[in-house]
Amino acid sequence: MNDSFYLQDGKQMEITSTMREIVDGFHADSVALVFEILRWVHHHVKQNTDSEYKNERFRKRTADQIIKDGFATGCTDYALVFIALMRAKGIPVRYVEAAKSSWVEKKDIDHIEGHVFAEVFLNKAWFIVDPQAAVIKTWYGKQYQVVATGLDSWDIGIQDFETLREKFAEFLKNRALV
Repeated sequence: MNDSFYLQDGKQMEITSTMREIVDGFHADSVALVFEILRWVHHHVKQNTDSEYKNERFRKRTADQIIKDGFATGCTDYALVFIALMRAKGIPVRYVEAAKSSWVEKKDIDHIEGHVFAEVFLNKAWFIVDPQAAVIKTWYGKQYQVVATGLDSWDIGIQDFETLREKFAEFLKNRALV
């Protein structure tokens, strides 16, 4: 897939008028835009650590709903909002589901250890962004392994805890075949 594919709306992150209004306030470009949007996300979307709140909403909200709620259940929500705002500015961004390498070795499907990243296309190259930590990485290193990439969580088939387990189990199975 070429980089323009990652400008499309995903089912979970349709670019809304609210998002367009937000990004109208961003005036930087390139890497400076990444940090401007990360700053906005962290000022307007707060982490909610209540486990009941997380269980009810995990992978079930759109980026627009997360913005309106003002709360994140974890890395997925931060990534969805960041990706949607970057795309609203015309920057291609991939949604990246990753597994911790230590988890891959343990293969404990009941206690998944993963993280969601965004890969941003800037200056003819892809850069890894961790929206929850608000940092840019140059590689995943030995810490993470990419499970799937797409437009958003729903695009890669993850809508809740059960489909997350299924996706990670499939990843482990495919690794065993290699």
